[in-house]
This record gives sequence, structure tokens and C-alpha cells, in this order.
Amino acid sequence: MSYKKVVLALGLSVLLAACGIVTSTPEARPATIAPTETATPLPPPTATPIPTDTPTPVFTPTPPATNTPVITTEPPEQSAVATPAEAYVFSAEPYAVVNVARDDVLNMRAGPGVEFSVVGTLPYYAEGVQLADAAVTVDGLPWVPVKYLGAAGWVNRNYLSRQAGYVDERVAARAAEIIFAIKNKDMATLATLVHPKKGVRFSPYTYVDVANDAVFSAAELPTAPENPTAYIWGAFDGSGEPINMTFAEYWQRFVYDANFAQPDVIGFNQTVGRGNTINNITEVYPGAVVVEYHFTGFDPKLEGMDWRSLRLVLEPLDGEWVLVGIVHDEWTI
Repeated sequence: MSYKKVVLALGLSVLLAACGIVTSTPEARPATIAPTETATPLPPPTATPIPTDTPTPVFTPTPPATNTPVITTEPPEQSAVATPAEAYVFSAEPYAVVNVARDDVLNMRAGPGVEFSVVGTLPYYAEGVQLADAAVTVDGLPWVPVKYLGAAGWVNRNYLSRQAGYVDERVAARAAEIIFAIKNKDMATLATLVHPKKGVRFSPYTYVDVANDAVFSAAELPTAPENPTAYIWGAFDGSGEPINMTFAEYWQRFVYDANFAQPDVIGFNQTVGRGNTINNITEVYPGAVVVEYHFTGFDPKLEGMDWRSLRLVLEPLDGEWVLVGIVHDEWTI
């Protein structure tokens, strides 16, 4: 290329540049392009990781309990192991079995509750039962460890009463039969336990009034509760007014006015309840045995002034013990 052509080309380039027209030559640098205003780019989206395929736990509802009994040939499994009764320390104070029928027994069990196996029995007339101070309540019932004639077990405390004195077991058995018949108002059975000649005398208070207390023969007892005849049974304490009642009325007021078959204390030939009235039972019934069923009181506010006792008077006859007197007693003026 000639010198003139080079100069001419350079001049043309300057002219074009002044006019805003850019041309490129093989030797020229690339033109710098002003950046176009654009929106600030957003960061690339980040995907929330999808949890791995961990198995979702399946809830299986527990079926509701039913009352359908489970029948098994094996003994029921005991939910707890009870402390053996032999492990306890027993009190020297004696207790007697009460409120058990003649044809029944009081079961001793391996633990507190009927679900435990029977390990022994106490007869309905048992005396001298020893208790341990370890009562346990099961289903609302009190259970205690006991010892009787060398055997130990758990029994329902409701069938034991504190004992005062001792008698021959034949007397205890006969008294238990009588009080059970009285509780059930079983006059037919009671009649068989009454003295066949003397009958039974009813005394409203512990002073036996031979002249005024009513006496019923064994033959009269079975129909006595339905008899509408009013009798004079003695006099009321305090007022001195005559006790004019039918047999049923007297029975309710002066015989079974408390649950004497299940007393607080049972006295075997030993007086428990004591009031102001003279007790002349031994004078009227010499040689007899007295079994007393006693409640120490019912209303704590009265501090024992509402105590009650029912005494059964038994005499020997032909090798048996028969009932000759039913003596009621209570606090008197």
C-alpha cells in the first residue's frame, strides 16, 4: 500500500469516529460495549430436599376391653406377690371369728384378696386368733395377716372382733349359732337352741327383773314376730314407764337394735359394757356362761355414751349349751 493510501485511510477512520461510526480492522481492539441495564439476577433456586423414603409409622388402635371372661384351666395368675403372713409380727391380743354361719368357714389366703389361693380355714367359732398390724385394703375390704393354731394367712378383717375372755369352744360355737339366728330373725332355728323347759327370758337392761321380764317358750318363738299382742317387758330407764310393745317392736328396740353379729368386741364370760344399771346376771343365772356382743359407740360426738351390748345367757343341759336369757344393755341414767 502506498503512503498516500495509508494516510487517506487513517483520515477516513478519524472522520467516521467523529461521526460515531466505528469500524473495525483486523488490527483494531474489540470495541467495548457499554453494559445494558438489566435486573439484578436472582440466585438460582435451591430445591428443598425431599425426605428419603422413611416408612411412616402405622398406628394400630388398641381394641376396647370387653367383659368376655377368659376361660382357662390354669389357676388365675396373681398380679402381685404378697408378703407371706408368717413374716409379720403378731399381737398377743386375741380376736374371735364373727358373722360366719355354722355351715361355713373363714378362709385364710396366701395374700390379701380373694384372688389368692386358700391356705387354711378358721371355724365359725374360732377364738384366740392373732392379728398383725399390717392391714391392706383390696376392693374396699380390709385384709390382715393372722395366725391361728400355728397356721398363718390373710383374712377379711370384717369377720374378726376383738376378744375379751375365753370359753370352751362348744360354748363359743353355740353362741355363734344363736347370734346368727337372731341376726336373720330365724325363729325356727332359735327355738331349737332355747331351753326346752325354761324357755328364754328377755331383759331390756342388764338388771334382770325376774318379776316383770317377759319369758317365751321354745314353742312360742316361731310365731312370735307375727303376734299382734302387746306385752309388758319391764320399764323404761329414766321415766319408769312400762315397756308396752309387741314382740316385733321389742325385738327391734331391745334385741337387735345394732348389728350384734359383727360387734366391736365379743366378751366370753367377761363383762365389756358397763353403765349405771346393776348387773345381776350371775345372781339370776348361777352356773351360766354369758357371751356379750358389744359396740363401743356409734357417734363420735357422744364419746361412747351410745354404746350397746347384747348378752346371751347359756346353761348346760345334757351335754349341750342352751339359751335361757337375752339381755340387752346400753348407757342408762
